Amino acid sequence: MEIQTTESESLAANPKKDTETISLFGVRVEKHALRVVGLTFLVSRIMIFFVIFISSIMLPMQPGLFLYADPNNIILDGLIRDDSWWYQNIVTQGYNMGDLATHAQGNVAFFPLYPVTVKMVAAVTGNVFLSGVLVSNIAFFVTLWYLYGLTRLEFGQEAAERAIFYLAAAPATVFFSAMYTESLYMAFITATFYHARLRHWDRAALLGALAAATRNTGVLIAAVIALEGLHQQGFRFFPPAWNQAVLIEHLKKQIRPILKSWPSMLAAVFACLGLVAYMVYLTNAFGDPLAFIHVEATWGRSTTPGAITNLVQNIKTGLNIGPNLWAGNIDVNSLLNLITMLAFTPLVIAVAFKMRPTFSWFSVITFLVPLSTGTDGSMTRYVLMQLPCFMLLAYFGRRPWVDRVILAIFLPMSAFTAIIFSHWIFAG
Repeated sequence: MEIQTTESESLAANPKKDTETISLFGVRVEKHALRVVGLTFLVSRIMIFFVIFISSIMLPMQPGLFLYADPNNIILDGLIRDDSWWYQNIVTQGYNMGDLATHAQGNVAFFPLYPVTVKMVAAVTGNVFLSGVLVSNIAFFVTLWYLYGLTRLEFGQEAAERAIFYLAAAPATVFFSAMYTESLYMAFITATFYHARLRHWDRAALLGALAAATRNTGVLIAAVIALEGLHQQGFRFFPPAWNQAVLIEHLKKQIRPILKSWPSMLAAVFACLGLVAYMVYLTNAFGDPLAFIHVEATWGRSTTPGAITNLVQNIKTGLNIGPNLWAGNIDVNSLLNLITMLAFTPLVIAVAFKMRPTFSWFSVITFLVPLSTGTDGSMTRYVLMQLPCFMLLAYFGRRPWVDRVILAIFLPMSAFTAIIFSHWIFAG
């Protein structure tokens, strides 16, 4: 049963607060929304930056694999780790396929829109690393803005305020400020959801195409656009009863909604162009339109359909549990990935049963895609993409004790992840 929205009740409670607007760069925006989103962004980012600054001074730094971005700015430097080097490499050196024989990893696995955006900003700042962090943080503000609007449409004002804070305080939130693609991807995904919800199919199409050019799972948003259009026109997958007569009648009734949803279908097709454009580039540059998949072999990842069958064994191996668990004989990173996977599994299931088909589709597929490689690696970071789960958490958080439990888990974990990430310990 789909949870009903409560925005009308929320607006009725304090209409003046929610409808007062100001002009920002020629666009009218709600004053209260801007205040809440801005405050959430500033407080969460100041916390992350402060933790990185203090911990970098007080705690010994584990030597990294690459040169520091800026030893004279430990906050900026602390946000340039691991995959950040790959984006810098793409910006400065371009794409390559790597070499399986020499174990050289190929960077075509990273989709182009983030490095292209960083390169454009770097033309102004003159600093690739600073540009990467600027792009990530600006995109994260946009993410929070659209998440606020989307959650308010679904669950009302108070839930919207909780949703953006939960995401900003999520255990792996440091990646939203780091030189990683998470922020830009989430900005496009959240904006696409929002505009599709409001039937702005032209905007949803463009933003969906940008999402598909930002991350390998971005093309999934095309199905979101199509499903949202179908749902709004009254299309329903399941009949009210499972007998032949009802089923035939149900199928007949779905023809009209399908025909009427042509704008969303057209928008969904357009959204695929982000992926198509990258595939065209890969064909011209390397003669392989699926190079972004085939290059995964240089990263030691399986791309075979049956890889997920090895998930349990790979998790067990990754945990590396020794003879004395309580003495610390376990791989902590693998343990955190496993805990994250187990914690979000019931949330994903709840989304599938309680939210709109668009959210259900996106949440389930986004959760299963990384697991399909046969490992739960980096799940602490990948669940940041679980937009519907954070929205549903915000709905559940209307109960004070639930809200406190969520924050009691999220806030210390976000500080912990920021510390280990900035100290060259792999955090996702």
